[in-house]
Amino acid sequence: MFDFSFLGKYWPLFMQGASLTLVISVIGVIMGFLIGLLLVIMRMSNVKIFNWIARIYVSIVRGTPSMIQVLLIYYILSKSLPIPQTQVLGSSLDRIIPGALALGLNSGAYTSEIFRSGVISIPEGQTEAGLSLGLSRHDTLFEIVLPQALRNTLPAMGNEFITLIKESSVLFYIGVQEVTSEALGVGGTLYNFIPPLIVAAVIYFVITQLLALLLNMMENKMSQKYTVSH
Repeated sequence: MFDFSFLGKYWPLFMQGASLTLVISVIGVIMGFLIGLLLVIMRMSNVKIFNWIARIYVSIVRGTPSMIQVLLIYYILSKSLPIPQTQVLGSSLDRIIPGALALGLNSGAYTSEIFRSGVISIPEGQTEAGLSLGLSRHDTLFEIVLPQALRNTLPAMGNEFITLIKESSVLFYIGVQEVTSEALGVGGTLYNFIPPLIVAAVIYFVITQLLALLLNMMENKMSQKYTVSH
């Protein structure tokens, strides 16, 4: 049941799947960061329609399963855009692009809430001080409030990135050959899914632990820099 001798033959597939998982996750987190930043700015806007659009977007994304979102975006894009079937890391672009887009759109909703909590954590006196110095609300937001909010939300953003890496496993539903998909494929070949899935779990664990360590180092470095500068 726990024979891992298959790794000698199939290890390259797992490494290819891990590489694709990382690439898609990085694209997704960058998109999520930009979308989340846009949404929090819309939430803070005095224009009510922008505020409502942001609220509705976040509510829909948070209130529906990520698997459904992935499937919807995949089928919508496959019917409306001629995406090339170029192979990248063993998977077709017409599946990678919708998958990365779905992850980015999903992450954007959660990232916006992280940013919003960071903005709320900044004392109102910071905004009042900026305005009293003659800065506009726009300049106060981008030069005083958001930089502090982004620094405060770094740990939560790191957790979102880690979550996104694990969430990428739902992309196997649309044929993206990431780690989970490769494990299931190997399991089907061996007629034994347990060892390949254990290998996939170990790969996810190693990736997320290394990322957590890196993010912790970045957070400590930023904290020291901020402490020294003040």
